[in-house]
Amino acid sequence: MTSSTNTALWDQLRHGDEKALYALYQLHYDELLQYGLRLCGNINDSKDSINLVFAGLWANRHKLPEATHPKAYLFTCFKNRMLRAIQKQDHKLVPIHTNTENFIASTASVEETLIELQEYELLKQRAAQLLNHLTLRQQELIKLRFIEEMSYEKIALQLDLSVRTVYNSIHESIKALKKIFEQ
Repeated sequence: MTSSTNTALWDQLRHGDEKALYALYQLHYDELLQYGLRLCGNINDSKDSINLVFAGLWANRHKLPEATHPKAYLFTCFKNRMLRAIQKQDHKLVPIHTNTENFIASTASVEETLIELQEYELLKQRAAQLLNHLTLRQQELIKLRFIEEMSYEKIALQLDLSVRTVYNSIHESIKALKKIFEQ
């Protein structure tokens, strides 16, 4: 889709052409869905946000600004809608890409994104199962070091331990995890 076609559809939308709204929707739906899945990992929230963005565009069609890059405008509206939805749900957002244009160029198909999310969930479940085999102290050290990405020095200060003790405990925890994983 060329930028000039996008711009023409945008102008038609601004002048009340419902077919232009549907054309923009069909052109950008898959990319918006992929983007939403990357932002929140929830397909229903992503679909809802896409629909709300396009409903808002139609409701405010006479107030819409001229846009030389309507695709960027759509993605910005969508990202803002997703961020508001995520904040309402108290989810933590881990941005993967901040430049929307580079993100769009690097995304895979919706199916590939869903498969990646499912694989990630399985890995998280497996990691949680493995961590349950460790002592509470070992779990805490692993989480501080690898999930919260704290330095050995910060962990030592926070837990009132020596740096050497933290280092040795984490090393032993990793050895225990490897042993459990190999079983």
